[in-house]
Amino acid sequence: MKGIDLKPAAIMITFCLLFGLGIQYFTGFYWLTAVLLVMIAVLINSLIIFNEDLDEGGSDHQVGVTDTPEAKAEQSKANKTQVAIIVLLIIGAVWSYI
Repeated sequence: MKGIDLKPAAIMITFCLLFGLGIQYFTGFYWLTAVLLVMIAVLINSLIIFNEDLDEGGSDHQVGVTDTPEAKAEQSKANKTQVAIIVLLIIGAVWSYI
């Protein structure tokens, strides 16, 4: 069994943390809320790009590979997982703002 590669997650968290701290420095907005909002924006952007690239005419679309029912089911599962993460981050951002 292969292990989970944590390097992309660490890079994203570091980027969001630095960007959120920059927002706090220049606006006075609470740093945790700013970091979570940046993460939400990045994840929504990646969700849109992921689905757009797998659609017909997208850069990752391959006839017979990405348009099979199994591939569509995996894409749906990935979408649901990412939306659940986004919802949890929204709840965290609202909670940290209160």
